[in-house]
Amino acid sequence: MLAIIGQIIRQLREENGITIEELSERAGIDADKLAKIENNQANPSLGILIRLSRAMGAKLGTLWGGKGDEERAAVVARKSEVENHPAFVGNEAERSGHLAFYALAQGKADRHMEPLIVDVLPGRTNSSATAKLRSEHSGEEFLYVLDGEVTLYYGDEIHRLEAGDSIYYNSVVPHFLANETAAPARVLAMFYTPY
Repeated sequence: MLAIIGQIIRQLREENGITIEELSERAGIDADKLAKIENNQANPSLGILIRLSRAMGAKLGTLWGGKGDEERAAVVARKSEVENHPAFVGNEAERSGHLAFYALAQGKADRHMEPLIVDVLPGRTNSSATAKLRSEHSGEEFLYVLDGEVTLYYGDEIHRLEAGDSIYYNSVVPHFLANETAAPARVLAMFYTPY
């Protein structure tokens, strides 16, 4: 699944008659970085995926293969279908990021939210690292911690959350989700991105 995101971005770009330079300008992404993403040499962050989808007039879920067929149909995501098939790994700096995203509604064509399970890998962070890695984009996010503990850096605020805790916030504020423990963590995430 991870290898197809770049292919889908390229296909959508070409279907829309947009050059790589035009898309990089519209999305505010360096053309070389966009070429690496399209060639699966770099993993885009969620913020970059949102900017790319908006620049092409596509829903976010389309970038990981979520077109869907029926607008009114209910979509069931079975654990066996989701568990071992991450939609993408969220870290643009490395091929293996600290966040693995599992899409839950890929078959729903008319969705306005993106429900995802997110595995947050353990790793200590520091304030300079989180400042550099923070994401900001239009929309809103909701996180519910299923297992483990996570830390959300949100503007000047730091929110430590454990299993059973949740947080709802505006995505335009720079934010970064970390796991500062030695154990893995898992959250249910809902993203809403207007376009």
